Amino acid sequence: MKQLLKGDLRHLGNAFVKVYPMTFRRIFMHWQLSLAAIFAIASAFYLDPAIRDIVTSIGGDIAGTMFEFGRWYGNGMPTLYLFLGLYIAGLIFNKYKLRETGLLIFESYIFSGLITLLFKSSFGRFRPYTNKGDFAFYGWNWTNNDMFSYISGHAAVSFALSTILASTTENYYLKSFYYLLAVITCLSRIYHNQHWFSDVISGAISAYLISRVLVAIHKEPDSDY
Repeated sequence: MKQLLKGDLRHLGNAFVKVYPMTFRRIFMHWQLSLAAIFAIASAFYLDPAIRDIVTSIGGDIAGTMFEFGRWYGNGMPTLYLFLGLYIAGLIFNKYKLRETGLLIFESYIFSGLITLLFKSSFGRFRPYTNKGDFAFYGWNWTNNDMFSYISGHAAVSFALSTILASTTENYYLKSFYYLLAVITCLSRIYHNQHWFSDVISGAISAYLISRVLVAIHKEPDSDY
């Protein structure tokens, strides 16, 4: 078990070195998709007020319960539970697939979270509930939560988790279910007036890209898995 832990720590360091350069390389290699993503994000900025009005107008107990679940799914606790549960089970029962999935969940959370923190601190965008408007950017900010709107951490966490879970199955319906959970989380952030549409779109895309690269890293020939 000690050797396994050492190997996983070594792999974690290896992933940290590779993940961001590989992500940028894929962005430039698949430039058509990258342009489509940029167009989607740019369009989202102009749709922010309209989408906010539509989503916040949704009523009913079912919608309220669904969006509460979305808030929970993206708050990091499900990610922590799954990481610990899968990783520890993989160690105890010597099941490398469980251990690998647990490690992937942890890596996607950490590495997409670093990008999220960088964007939140750099842009200083005001959250919708402050009523400052959808184009209110303060700039560099480390402490004021009111200016942590761009990009959405919940959207990034949920899409990072769902992307890793979806990579473990070939079943189309199960993949769709995992991504549906992330979409509900994104909508919940708009519904609860915490984020703009462009915040959740940007967070979802960044986390998806990083998570897909991490899956590719784990499939490399020199990987420990």
